[in-house]
Amino acid sequence: MGQFPQLIQEDLDHLNLVMHELLHKSEANIALLVEKAGYLIHQCGSQDSMDTTTFATLGSNAYNAVQFMAQLVNEQNFTSMYQQGENFSTLMVNVDENSLLVVVFPTHLTVGSMKYYASPAARSIAQRIELASQRSPDTGLDLSDLDPTNVEQLFRKKN
Repeated sequence: MGQFPQLIQEDLDHLNLVMHELLHKSEANIALLVEKAGYLIHQCGSQDSMDTTTFATLGSNAYNAVQFMAQLVNEQNFTSMYQQGENFSTLMVNVDENSLLVVVFPTHLTVGSMKYYASPAARSIAQRIELASQRSPDTGLDLSDLDPTNVEQLFRKKN
């Protein structure tokens, strides 16, 4: 797996639009964009009683375990994972080599309808991540690189 690219506001706006549209069309509750290492990148929907950070980590681990199982049976194309519960179900769809889209939805909705709406959303997200990957690294602002004792560098005019 490669490194996940730095996202700027335009990227986040695009992710938000795509994920909200997915929720609206599919009637799902929550959509999470998760790095395969387990980090929550972006979320949309109603997370009332859910710890989405922990859910993202556990979902990523489950997906990665299934991918490893697929390799054991010489299957290279497991692109999604579905779990059905009494009240809610989850669908995890591969976005690219670094991320997945996790959708939580009520069990009365079908997995087929979720895949129908999640697949184009995953492709759109993958395209945006690819665009972000091609952007020069100095386009965005990474506050973790700044010295908190010297904020002048943040406000210095570039020539």
